[in-house]
Amino acid sequence: MKSSPGRVKGLGEVSIRVRNLDTMHKFYEEVIGLELLRRDERFAFFKIAAGHRGHTQILALFDAEDLAFLRKKAPQVNPETTTLHHIALNVDLEDFELEKKRLQDLGLNVEEHYHDWVHFRSLYFPDPEGNLLEFVCYYAAE
Repeated sequence: MKSSPGRVKGLGEVSIRVRNLDTMHKFYEEVIGLELLRRDERFAFFKIAAGHRGHTQILALFDAEDLAFLRKKAPQVNPETTTLHHIALNVDLEDFELEKKRLQDLGLNVEEHYHDWVHFRSLYFPDPEGNLLEFVCYYAAE
């Protein structure tokens, strides 16, 4: 298997599914002291640290009942056996297309997505046991 020559630069995000988004939001903001970046009825994003080259390290909480994202990006994830939503790893913008091609050449189903509200560009793909991974980088606003 072709390895990635050190292109992963850091942990970008850990995303978990939660049963009570309001309670978990309050806990991570008030008890843990994380800064809320964005919240809607389906998710809450918290800043952990500055991160790598513009991509903030994030803890994301997703409503466990909202399975549309998982069903689309990782239909093999069994919501009955895991609270994992996905794990994001930082890569450099310069390596993004190389990683996309490398993963596709390995036969992985790779979906690309832009998260314009934070200027993140993502590749979503499954690991061998069906967990959803994301390679993510920051791109500057134009």
